[in-house]
Amino acid sequence: MKFLRSLPQETGFFETYAKLARSIKMSGIFAQVISAATEIGIIYALSHQALFPIFPEAAPYLAGLVAALGTITIEGGLRVTTPQAVDAVLYGRFGGLHLVMSIAVFVVVILLGGASGVLSFKNSDTIVENLTAPEAGREKLAADSLYSGLEAEAMAQWTADSTTIADKWRTLLAGQEKAFAGRIAAAKTDLANIRRKEARTGDSYATQKDNAKAAIAALEADKAGKLAELEAGQAAEIDNARAAFRERLAGYEADHSDATGAIESGQAEKVAKYGGGLGYFTIVCLIIFFVSVILDRVHHKGSGIAETVEVSQYDVNPHWFTNLKDAVRDRWNYTLQSRITAFADRTPPPPLPKQPAQLYDPTQLANIQITLKLDQSDDDQDGVIYISPKRRQIGFRTPEEDSSPRDLYNARTADGETPKRTHEAVLSQCDKTVTPTADGETPKRTHEGADLRHLKQRLKEYKKRLGSHTQKKLKLERAGKEVPARTLQAIDNNREWVHHYTELINQATGHK
Repeated sequence: MKFLRSLPQETGFFETYAKLARSIKMSGIFAQVISAATEIGIIYALSHQALFPIFPEAAPYLAGLVAALGTITIEGGLRVTTPQAVDAVLYGRFGGLHLVMSIAVFVVVILLGGASGVLSFKNSDTIVENLTAPEAGREKLAADSLYSGLEAEAMAQWTADSTTIADKWRTLLAGQEKAFAGRIAAAKTDLANIRRKEARTGDSYATQKDNAKAAIAALEADKAGKLAELEAGQAAEIDNARAAFRERLAGYEADHSDATGAIESGQAEKVAKYGGGLGYFTIVCLIIFFVSVILDRVHHKGSGIAETVEVSQYDVNPHWFTNLKDAVRDRWNYTLQSRITAFADRTPPPPLPKQPAQLYDPTQLANIQITLKLDQSDDDQDGVIYISPKRRQIGFRTPEEDSSPRDLYNARTADGETPKRTHEAVLSQCDKTVTPTADGETPKRTHEGADLRHLKQRLKEYKKRLGSHTQKKLKLERAGKEVPARTLQAIDNNREWVHHYTELINQATGHK
């Protein structure tokens, strides 16, 4: 389907606004591109948020597809329906069925235009935030790096200070322990001397021993007190150093929080400032699009440009998928039906029913007595049956003795013919059953006997064989192949037998 435009009829009007119409049309296209760019982001975000709980791995791809299709639907729908709405006003299409189409077009334009404006305006803040996020991220990274450096420096300083304090107090404690150890050792030596002196002289020096023990105890008490005092000083100094370290870390953390807060507030100010401006700019772009479409349609009407539609055969024909579906369905049906038909043609006709068996009622013979004797006398007596002493021949019956209709079911040859003996037996039996009258006419029979049914069955078989070989011949001729001589001989042979059995049936039924 092609849309053709005629040459302008009002050349003055066309030339006056041609440049303006071309420029405003390009502006409308650019405005629509900007609207599409601001719409696709928020559609992607909403789609990803809805699809991620269901398809976590495929959510980004599905959300991108939904965003692209949604944007194309909105902007493409506006591109198609807006000119129709403007033409409805310019050409007064508000009567009859045009009114229905015009109302529908206006509703679609309002819905799509509202959706485009709302999505673009709402997504403006997100766009500005995403644009300013890298710079804010770099500033936050710098602040984090600075805080990490200061924290590491403070930690190293605290480690060094705590080590220095511990070493200093460890030295003091060791010195005090050595000093008191010497004094205590001297006191213990005095006590030992007193004890040796007491043992040597045999006198009692109890008072001196008590004084020596008291001196030792006093020294040990002084040692414990001094060491405790030194440990308390060490703990106090370490506590002061730890407090200074924590205060220093708190200052660094406060500075880091102030820096990150300033970065975030600055980004928020940028989003509020530029996001709102971008949102209003998208609204202006939407207005430019509508204005460009209106001016373009007015220029077409004022210039007298007529639009016609050229329809091709492809626009009228069914869709290619419909044709493909029908072709596949027809080919499938043809294949199945041809296979079924070929299978049915190869199926032989049903066999004749067997001869009815004799049925005796033994209750009717309960009181009958039969005497069997050899046939040696000519006297007739009631209740006596004479039989001939003839032995039954052992083996199969000869062809002369067998007149059973089962001769009709003898084996066939490869070309569909029946052996001569079978045909001769049937013909001889038919000759016995049909006896002409004195005037040469064959008597009419009111019912079909077993022989007539056999003849009709044979005629049906030969007709079927004749039809099968004929179809085979026609199929080979249509394919451009040569018909074998064997098939032609089979057709002639079966045609002769059909004619022969038709005459026999006519004779049996009295038809000429």
